[in-house]
Amino acid sequence: MVRLGVCAGYECVGQAARMGFDYIEMNLSATALLSDEEYRKALGSVLESPIRAEAFNVMIPQGYPLTGPAVNLDAVREYLEKAVPRAAAFGAKVIVFGSGGARRVPERWDADVAWAQLIAFLRVCTPILDEHGVELAIEPLRQAETNVVHTVREGAALAAAVSYPFEGENRFASRGVRNMDINRVIGVLGDTYHMDSEGEPYSAFVDAKQYLKHVHTAEAINRVYPTPGDGTDYARLFAALKTAGYEGRVSVEGGTKDFDKDAPIALETLRAARG
Repeated sequence: MVRLGVCAGYECVGQAARMGFDYIEMNLSATALLSDEEYRKALGSVLESPIRAEAFNVMIPQGYPLTGPAVNLDAVREYLEKAVPRAAAFGAKVIVFGSGGARRVPERWDADVAWAQLIAFLRVCTPILDEHGVELAIEPLRQAETNVVHTVREGAALAAAVSYPFEGENRFASRGVRNMDINRVIGVLGDTYHMDSEGEPYSAFVDAKQYLKHVHTAEAINRVYPTPGDGTDYARLFAALKTAGYEGRVSVEGGTKDFDKDAPIALETLRAARG
């Protein structure tokens, strides 16, 4: 059965558990920036709770460009070698690669070179993630948030491309990826808010089922927590996921002014739609 979680800080893990969520989804960039003392406090809070932070989002801070002339994969690798083990300690199973600012292609930069740079970045990630038993889900974002990878189809194509040689590979090659089952590590996420914004049907989950690693959802217009009758067809979402044979996680990722009030309603809304 699909597991239901909510994007929240470690401070909310106890509340989320009492509400009945299966996990929380934390912010990787923020977790990596914690001091050692803050990290131990945060980790203790989660490990003392009955649920874990099984997913992390905001993978790459904007200060680490992934496309364009300023890419520094050695710096990215150093960041990941700290961030990924921390996430794994919290119980992470999947890390979401949205990071629209970091991956934004600079104006007048060659699109094919940018695509190769994203592949190179994912190849840097792969052995680090694999070592800690964590998967990566490429998150397609609406055009208002970035200028590359806007649909689940495009995200799946990028995930697939990591497994194959590409023009300029010697320039962007990373170590430790050869002979590895990339599909076990690198996949795609579907976020219903971005999908609805881009007019992408939920059948894309079925088309990309081989690569589908994670799902986000929220009310489609204002990107707030789900509520019954809010106009978003959550039943259709879960029907598509069932057809795709997906049994992973669906996280609530949206805005709320009152977590204690809105989160239980969101959970019950998704439970009803999941059946």
